[in-house]
Amino acid sequence: MSDRYANTAAPGTKDNTFGSVPTIWDAGTDRAPGGRGATAGLIGKHSSAFDEEVVEQERDGILDAAERLIRRIGRRKTTVADIACDLGTSRTNVYRFFPTRAAIDLDVYARIASSTLEAARAISRREDAAGIRLAAMFEDLYRQTRARLTDAPHIHELFVAAAEGKWEVAKWYCDEMTRIFEATIRDGLKAGELENDDPRNAARCALAAMISFVHPSLLEQRVVDGGNLEDELRSQTRFIMRALGNVRE
Repeated sequence: MSDRYANTAAPGTKDNTFGSVPTIWDAGTDRAPGGRGATAGLIGKHSSAFDEEVVEQERDGILDAAERLIRRIGRRKTTVADIACDLGTSRTNVYRFFPTRAAIDLDVYARIASSTLEAARAISRREDAAGIRLAAMFEDLYRQTRARLTDAPHIHELFVAAAEGKWEVAKWYCDEMTRIFEATIRDGLKAGELENDDPRNAARCALAAMISFVHPSLLEQRVVDGGNLEDELRSQTRFIMRALGNVRE
């Protein structure tokens, strides 16, 4: 799974349907937690002993253990020692693949976010009209965000930390979701289903209009405040569709 965030598909897949995004590593191997420097250095210095596939398998095993622990006890209580114990290895070995504890959180978040992106891509590839696909993506994003809040509270806390801490990987996630929206809007323009002269800006505006349904902290507040979120989601979706000039609504 080299270039973990460089392609638009979930880690371990290759899919450039919607183009590529700047990698998190570009955002700062040495400037942001979770940079690839440690792993890349391991490959470069010990290429005779470790090929890239072996390194990625080791990293994935660490991330699997970290995610299990985070889901069970939360990111704040999960230590490198806990992860090493779960794997039957040493803390030193964990640090060979991740320079910091924060880097592990970053990659766990990225793997889960990537699965959300892949679900959106799957919807975007359907044969339905563009407006139907966009509405389905909005609903799926909302349902996944709410499911984390209600069914996986510690993963929800991880997403809150990423969003409120402005992690670079969280920006990548939003940027990539915007690209998926944009590609779908362009489909609608070509088919004459939508009317808009700036699909890129329209995609950004659509995400902004949906933000209180998909941002972990904002959605949590909406749930606390009460109300029928499903009805409100449908109303907001209709508003966005009208703004996009959905001529088939």
